[in-house]
Amino acid sequence: MNRNILIALLIVVLAGGGYYYYSAQKAAEEAAAAQKAADEAAAAAAEAAKKAEEEAAAKAAEEAKAAEEAAAAAAAEAAKAAEEAAAKAAEEAQKAAEEAAAAAQSAVEEAADAVEGAVQEATEAATGAVEAAGDAAADIGAALDPANFDAEKVKRAIDASTLDDATKSTLKTAVDGAAANPALVQTVVDQVKAALGL
Repeated sequence: MNRNILIALLIVVLAGGGYYYYSAQKAAEEAAAAQKAADEAAAAAAEAAKKAEEEAAAKAAEEAKAAEEAAAAAAAEAAKAAEEAAAKAAEEAQKAAEEAAAAAQSAVEEAADAVEGAVQEATEAATGAVEAAGDAAADIGAALDPANFDAEKVKRAIDASTLDDATKSTLKTAVDGAAANPALVQTVVDQVKAALGL
């Protein structure tokens, strides 16, 4: 009887020990599985973080490259616009210079024509004056010839002279006297010639 109890107790102890061992083994396995899962989760998290970091770095690099390309394009566009503006300004300046040169040439030609015209007019006027003076001198010379004495022409010559009024009046009175008395013509002619510097 006692033996049976001992056997039963032994069985109970062995069963309890087996259960305990099984429970401990299962707990260890579960702990190992949990640790493995935690390690895998940590590894996955680290991989995800690394991937996210790489993606962020790649995206930042792409954005930086895009910004650099945009800045380069903007700079090229600005340079092109500046070059076009400079070319247009140079073209306008060249056109203005050509127009100014043409205007200056036209002004020079007009001035030359005006000078030529003025010189020609002055020459013609001087020639006319010389001819008129020559004609007048010839007329007064003929009028003061005692043989062709012309009292009216002599008096006109006296009026046209630069003599003072008193002298002009005296000479014209003498001319009138010579016209009335031919014997006085030579004396009056000499007097008028002397007064006129002839």
